[in-house]
Order: sequence, then structure tokens, then C-alpha cells
Amino acid sequence: MLLRVRAGELETGPQWVYAWVAHDGVVYVGATALHPETRTWLHLHHDDPDIGRMRARYDELAAEELDVVAVELADDVDRQRVRHGAVALLTERGLLSERSVCDPPLPAGPTAQAEELVAAVEERLRS
Repeated sequence: MLLRVRAGELETGPQWVYAWVAHDGVVYVGATALHPETRTWLHLHHDDPDIGRMRARYDELAAEELDVVAVELADDVDRQRVRHGAVALLTERGLLSERSVCDPPLPAGPTAQAEELVAAVEERLRS
């Protein structure tokens, strides 16, 4: 792995959309420019509820087994549009857990990337 620091700042790397998957469906969908492992750690450990969202919102976190499924996005893709489209698709297909703590989706049509994340979630739920 190579991380580039230029002019005292970390250059932006790939962007991602990701889903937290429980035994009964998806409990959260997010999008980030951070590596999914780093973003997951922040969700679990950061005190600020806008950063440690899962820690702040998901009461069963300490007692539940969850998997995070992530899909890398191209630089020119609007990751928030993909995230909102994925939540809409997951809802439509009955793949959101009743315990979901997702942000309410903004109007966004499905994208190929949202479909890719939903397919990865479906595969994870089948295994």
C-alpha cells in the first residue's frame, strides 16, 4: 500500500460505499473516502456521534456479530448518490433489518454501483 502525502496533506485515495450486515439484514449503509477498515474502526470507537455513528446509533453493537461489505467506487462517481440508491434498493428488496439505523435516503435512482453493493449484501446473507 502506498499513501501519498503532498503539501502536508494526505492525497485522497479510492472512495467506497459499504453496508453493515447483521443476520437479519443490513443495519447501516455509508459512503467514505477512507479505507473501509479505517472507517469501520471510526464507527466503532470515535466519541463524536457524527463519526462513530454505529457506536452512537446501534444499541446491539457490543453483543452482535456484524460484517461490513464494501465496494470501491471510481473517482468520478457520486458516492452519496450511490449510498442513497443502495438504501432504496435494499428497502425495496426487503434486505434492510428492522433494526436499521440508516439515514433516511434522499431521492436517488439506482446506479450500477448501488446494484453491485446490494448484490454483495445478498451474497453475504446467503452464506
